[in-house]
Amino acid sequence: MLSNIYIKNFAIIDEIEIDFYKNMSVLTGETGAGKSILIDAINVVLGNKKTKKISRNEDLDTDIICHFKISNKKTLELLKEKDLSDNDECIFRRKINTKNISKIYINDKPVTSGTAKMIGGCIIDIHGQHENQLILSNDEQRNRLDNFIDINNEKDYIKDILLEINNIKKELSTSIVSTDEYAEKISLLEFEINELENEAIDPIDYKKLSEEFKKLSNSDLINNKLYECKNLIENDENIDINSMLSNINKNLEEIKNIDESSSEILDINIDILDQVKNLSKTIDLYSNSIDDNKERLIFLNEKILSLNNLARKYGTNEKDLIYVLNKKIDELYNIKKNRKIIEGSDKKIKECMERYHSEAAKISKIRYTKAAILEKNITSELKKLGMSDCQFKIEILSDNKLVSKNGYDKVSFLIKTNKKSNLLPLNVIASGGELSRLSLIIQLETRSNDDCETMIFDEIDTGIGGATSEVLGNHLSELSEKTQVLCVTHLAQIAAKSKHHYLVSKDKNISSTKLTYLDGDMKVNEIARMIGGIKLTDKTLQFAKELID
Repeated sequence: MLSNIYIKNFAIIDEIEIDFYKNMSVLTGETGAGKSILIDAINVVLGNKKTKKISRNEDLDTDIICHFKISNKKTLELLKEKDLSDNDECIFRRKINTKNISKIYINDKPVTSGTAKMIGGCIIDIHGQHENQLILSNDEQRNRLDNFIDINNEKDYIKDILLEINNIKKELSTSIVSTDEYAEKISLLEFEINELENEAIDPIDYKKLSEEFKKLSNSDLINNKLYECKNLIENDENIDINSMLSNINKNLEEIKNIDESSSEILDINIDILDQVKNLSKTIDLYSNSIDDNKERLIFLNEKILSLNNLARKYGTNEKDLIYVLNKKIDELYNIKKNRKIIEGSDKKIKECMERYHSEAAKISKIRYTKAAILEKNITSELKKLGMSDCQFKIEILSDNKLVSKNGYDKVSFLIKTNKKSNLLPLNVIASGGELSRLSLIIQLETRSNDDCETMIFDEIDTGIGGATSEVLGNHLSELSEKTQVLCVTHLAQIAAKSKHHYLVSKDKNISSTKLTYLDGDMKVNEIARMIGGIKLTDKTLQFAKELID
């Protein structure tokens, strides 16, 4: 609900501030006083109008502030989601400086005009000649029909189904592979695992294989070196190590016979002779172990080449191929396991879609049936408001392939305002007054707790008078029991129905608009002026009192 508005330096307004209240409020005044400028100011602060050439004084900043009290849960959730409010206070402010640079704030936080329009559209609905009323939107028209039918439970059920489908799809989007990639991925992994299982060996075996290959491939060299070692130890020409050590031994024995203390040297030499003999035996044993098996060497060479190629293919080294193999085996297991999840999810999605189509078809059937009742109700009420030749029609176009939170149907409100015209969409209607009256009746027939908390009607009384205006006033008063209603009017019969009355006038001294709250005799006098003109008579005053009573 709009609780307060402050306007400074806007159009013909110098500076005003006024409080607004629940139920129905009217703004009256002479032509040119600035009644519609208040509506323009609200549109500007909500981001709905351009801000060029709107300042009264170009040397001063323009400031427009609207205070709203919010009780609509949907709006409160939106404000919280946008991090703009945690309570029921919502303050829109638009500041335009002397360079025509404009900024919009909601609860002191800067926002874009798009955000202001979106949130403002949830709070207030303005109906006038040049305003973009919510009722012109096909989505809003469908919502109006659904409010009348009261199928919120069915629509919530559809939303829950689609949310369930989206959650399943979100889980599937994190899956290892999609359904289309599954067969190809399984085939590739099975091939790679088979290839690696045939070749890959663990690091210990790879080390043994490498050592064996190195030994076999160098067997000739090893044998030649061993032969040289044997020759150095012992040969036929007596110039080997054995011969030399034997000669040393003879000399040391002679020395020992002379000097017993040299026996230690002799013992060392004897030990060396024994070690040399052991060395010779060990060389013989090692030499006998050297295998020059050419077939084995070819096998080992091919095995190592194969491992080298695999290592390059999988971007690793030969000894780590076994780890690559184990990783591929795990991946294959997970994909097959994941496939079962996918198959289960596909089944769930199919079941959800069956439930969706069943419920969407049910909703469509209800809409078709109940739309005829709403058409009849609205046409009947419009006739009472002076639109005697009008016909209201609800067009429903269904597409049973459509999957949306609102079901199959696109809803359009059509109307013809005279017998000769054709049924046309609401946005083709030229008369702002007719469109405002139509919107009023639609609101009365289809109002819900999620609707805007404030409705403003400008020009709703265009082209009507007498008994029709009294019916219109009653409708506005009835609507104001459910929502705050602000109405700019020229008709006393409408003004008299209001709980709150504001006079919009022009201060002739400064040529600026001012706003005055009327109560008691002041309200009676203004109603009387609207009935009979500037000069008030006892009759007009009495009639004004009767209208108010």
